[in-house]
Amino acid sequence: MENNMQIVMEIIVSFFLIVGAFFTLVGGIGMVKLPDLFMRLHAPTKSSTLGLGSFLIAGMIYAAFNSRLGFAELLITLLAFITAPVSANLIAQAAIHLRLRSTSGDVPEAINRPLPWQRQKIIKQFKDKI
Repeated sequence: MENNMQIVMEIIVSFFLIVGAFFTLVGGIGMVKLPDLFMRLHAPTKSSTLGLGSFLIAGMIYAAFNSRLGFAELLITLLAFITAPVSANLIAQAAIHLRLRSTSGDVPEAINRPLPWQRQKIIKQFKDKI
C-alpha cells in the first residue's frame, strides 16, 4: 500500500512539473515570437503565474508526502500571483503614457494621470505650495 501511494504521488508531482514546464516554454516562445510590447506582456505574466504555480504545487505535494509542511511554497505562489499582474499593469501603463505604438499602428490614448514614480514629485510640489 505504501508503495502504491508513492507511485501515485510521483505521478501527480510529475504531472504538475510537466504542466509547469509547458507553461514556461510557451511563455518563453511568446516573448520571442510576439511582435510588440502590448502582446509580449501576456507571455511572462501567464507563464510566471501558471508555470511557477504548477512547479510550486508539485513542491507542496512532494513536501506533504515527505511529512514536511510546504508553507514556503505557498507563500512564493501567493507572491507570484500578486506581483506578476501588478508589474505587467505598471509596464502597460508606462507604455501607454509613452504612447508606444502597437504593430497595428494604433497609438493608445494617453492616460491623464501621473505614473507611480511621478506621483511623489507631484505630492512634493503640492506640499511645497502649502
